[in-house]
Amino acid sequence: MKRQHGFTLLELVVSLTLLTLLSGLMFGGFRLAGRAWETVGERNADISEQVQLQLFLRNLLEQAEAREVPNQRQAPLLSFQGTEQSLVFLAPQPRRLSTSVEPVWFYLALDQSDPDHPVLSLKSQPLVVETEPQEQAPAFDWYRLLDDFRQPELIPPLLELEIASFSLHYLPAEEQNIPTWQPEWLEQDQLPALIRLQLGPDWPPLVVASRRHRYEIKDEY
Repeated sequence: MKRQHGFTLLELVVSLTLLTLLSGLMFGGFRLAGRAWETVGERNADISEQVQLQLFLRNLLEQAEAREVPNQRQAPLLSFQGTEQSLVFLAPQPRRLSTSVEPVWFYLALDQSDPDHPVLSLKSQPLVVETEPQEQAPAFDWYRLLDDFRQPELIPPLLELEIASFSLHYLPAEEQNIPTWQPEWLEQDQLPALIRLQLGPDWPPLVVASRRHRYEIKDEY
């Protein structure tokens, strides 16, 4: 009678141990790959949001209007007042948001009410105009407008995006003989030739030419 060949208990234990180790390595690799894929997906979503934001802001700033607005407290001001951290300007409402052709006020600034999660915020408010064309435009209170925009609970934002940092700079037109970027654009009589937005340290600056100077920009800018 022939003896049947089989596995010894020791061989079976070694095989099961190796199989367990291989299974653990496989599932660990699957988990690592899943986490990497999830991280890549989140990163792509953030990049997509920032790209869409840049395109939206470019289209909006290109249409900024240079309108002289009466002021209650001093001489009339241009409807474009900006600092390094915020910008108030007048521009047409995007068509996907409204069918009205009347321009509205926009306020772009970095909201740092939560220092751990700064948020770039864009808000809008209707432009108050006179009811009769022949009447003189009512005096406008710039300080009231800025105060309204800076209160989070008063005017809800059109869009928000969490971002590490944000800065604005303005390049005067060539005829002003100041061919350097300025951190402020206050009490000027015309729009800047270029507007530069820095959206976070990892992104190249977004440079926008206003509609009035679109065809005047030269290569050295």
